[in-house]
Amino acid sequence: MRGLTNHYTIGMAGHIDHGKTTLTKALTGVDTDRLKEEKERQISIELGYAPLQMEDGSILSIIDVPGHERFIRQMIAGVAGIDLVILVVAADEGVMPQTKEHLEILKFLQIKKGIIAITKKDKVEEELLELVEEEILDELEGTIFQDAPVVFLNSIKKDGMEELKQVIINELKNLQVKHEVGNFRLPIDQVFSLKGQGTVVRGTIMEGVIQNDETLEVLPSGLLVKARQLQVHNAKVQKAKAGQRVAVNLPNISTTEIKRGDVLVHSHTYETTDTIDVSLQFVKKLQHPIKQRSLIKVHIGTAEVLGRIVFFDRNEYEGEYSEEVLCQIRLEDEITAKRGDKFIIRRPTPVETVGGGWIIQAKGSKYKFGKETLHRLQKVKEGIPEQRVKQALAKHYLLEIKGIQAETGLTNKEMESLIEYGKIIQIKKGQFTGSDIVLDLKERLINYILSFHQTYPLKAGVSKAELLSSLMNSFPSDLVEYVIEILQEEGIIQRRESLINSVEFKPHFPKAWKKRMEQVVSRLESDGLTPKLFVEYGREAGLPEKELHELRYYLIYQKEAYELSDKHLISVKNLVDSVGTLKKKYPQELALGQVKDELGMSRKYLIPYVELLDSLGITQRIDKKRYWT
Repeated sequence: MRGLTNHYTIGMAGHIDHGKTTLTKALTGVDTDRLKEEKERQISIELGYAPLQMEDGSILSIIDVPGHERFIRQMIAGVAGIDLVILVVAADEGVMPQTKEHLEILKFLQIKKGIIAITKKDKVEEELLELVEEEILDELEGTIFQDAPVVFLNSIKKDGMEELKQVIINELKNLQVKHEVGNFRLPIDQVFSLKGQGTVVRGTIMEGVIQNDETLEVLPSGLLVKARQLQVHNAKVQKAKAGQRVAVNLPNISTTEIKRGDVLVHSHTYETTDTIDVSLQFVKKLQHPIKQRSLIKVHIGTAEVLGRIVFFDRNEYEGEYSEEVLCQIRLEDEITAKRGDKFIIRRPTPVETVGGGWIIQAKGSKYKFGKETLHRLQKVKEGIPEQRVKQALAKHYLLEIKGIQAETGLTNKEMESLIEYGKIIQIKKGQFTGSDIVLDLKERLINYILSFHQTYPLKAGVSKAELLSSLMNSFPSDLVEYVIEILQEEGIIQRRESLINSVEFKPHFPKAWKKRMEQVVSRLESDGLTPKLFVEYGREAGLPEKELHELRYYLIYQKEAYELSDKHLISVKNLVDSVGTLKKKYPQELALGQVKDELGMSRKYLIPYVELLDSLGITQRIDKKRYWT
């Protein structure tokens, strides 16, 4: 089975009681109906989540979406972050009304990949299964599933599961992955509290990367929080990437301060808005026309907010299904969104899905009714050169000029203008990136280095190799090295040998262990040239093994101690004092016996001591004597 290297989320969609939850359990071993009411009524009410372990070791996220009409809001929140849809259709019932509404929602959210899972094949005679497939495909003509692979299943007996897994691999391997470059954004779909942990939120990362201990912002409230712990499928991780489902522990805030629909972002990277300019399409059959300023519910990401449609070329809509309408939605509450985000609109009463589309401008203004506004919105939809370049570089990070032009259709003059105004930056001969990508990478590097200093206060810095490794899955190494050089030139970071640190950082003892570490250093100095095993100093001071190891590294790197052996350290001060004593008594040459007599050392320490002097270049051994260098 060919492996996957990226992170994907798969949604189970379809009519109620067609076997989505049973199929999820057959694939993953997880029963996603966790609520008492779900067990009693045997229907899914909330979104269900489960990890799908593949043979190559990769783990996919499965979202079991509620199928009942009453729970369509949860369904929309679930499919907002998925890469692939498995449409579950029971062999004995076929495509049902709720399935069709799910199909409309998937179309508006522009989800491209799908698989048809025909469940309960044991309910239909074997010779009729081919006819069942034909009928289902006829119903799905004109949707993303018209050419989708079909798998027949019996979830209870786990018949067809391996075939389905292989089809999943085949469909995902050529799928464009979510952007790990760009600012981190996590639409929240679950908020709960754990005893001893505090508030925890869950969601599927829409774009970017989150790392442990980062400072984040909750939008639209603007509340600043700290990510104290990250988990992906119940396993602790140091970072999580676009496409992964993640749980984030947010201590020191209440569950009343954050809710489903909020968005977790890097601080000061996103704005909120209550007016969005949109490209909108409507469902095939509207029960009633959509009038000017009609009240609607907007579902975007995991948020649901009331708003009103503002048309600029009509007073109501009852047109063709394929018609695109450029208009505006004015919201009653602010949302976090950006250009390109997809959304669904539903009528509050009578309740129905009426359409969906994408945001062409996240912060709209008030415009006049008429053709002039429509012309302006069309230009906005097409995108100004800068926006088109942003979209191209968000996929490729680094491109040659010809590559950018092939992606965007921009002229030489337009490209020259973007370079002149610093929107496109050349990082090496022939390779260009966007200024926004450089700014984002700067912030990530700085945050990583500061987080490293906070976690390892005794270490002088983080190695360049570790920095490159931490970001190479998101950015090309050439780009990371370029930004490291820029931060050095700007005096924000500095390099010392192979290590990189913030210019404002000085290695220091962590507050929690400061007194015990000072005790170790004091006793090491007091033992002069005959130190004990270094681990004994740690035991005496009650210093844990990990912290003692960090202290040893600190003392050596900061030139406060030298290694006398692999188990002994000697204070630099004591070594310098002893060298001064020896030079004063024996200014020209030095014999082993003279060192022993003058310093009163046993052979256990004598040999390592003189070999240390040799290795430091303080002395040079010729035959049986040593000479000062």
